[in-house]
Amino acid sequence: MQFVKRFWNRHVRGRPDEYQAYVSLPTSDDAPSFGEVHDCIERLEHVFEGRLDVYARVRRLAVVSDPVPADRFDADAFEAALESLEDCYETRSLARLEKRRSSDGRVVKTHVVVPVKPLFPRDRTGGSDESRVEPIAE
Repeated sequence: MQFVKRFWNRHVRGRPDEYQAYVSLPTSDDAPSFGEVHDCIERLEHVFEGRLDVYARVRRLAVVSDPVPADRFDADAFEAALESLEDCYETRSLARLEKRRSSDGRVVKTHVVVPVKPLFPRDRTGGSDESRVEPIAE
């Protein structure tokens, strides 16, 4: 019976019982200032009702939230916090992964977010990609 309930919660109902987040914030030379990163953490703290732990790691900070019940989770505020995080890390893109897993009979949706350097950096001169392409001589 428990299997059927978990299957229903995950695949049919589509709404988890709780939400959680893990965000890795790089602190390398091209990373934003500590103040900007602190503002991003405060926005996430607001979304997760102050249930955050911040860990110092080698060349990054790890922000881990406790699970928050679905009825108290504000998805719009979470997306706004991620947009401000993306604005904070101008030269990086946000890699996002969503996981669903069961914990104590509940389905928890975990958001894993990591700002990563793109393989091909964006051109900061403002020119379009077409202006940089040279025609092939025949």
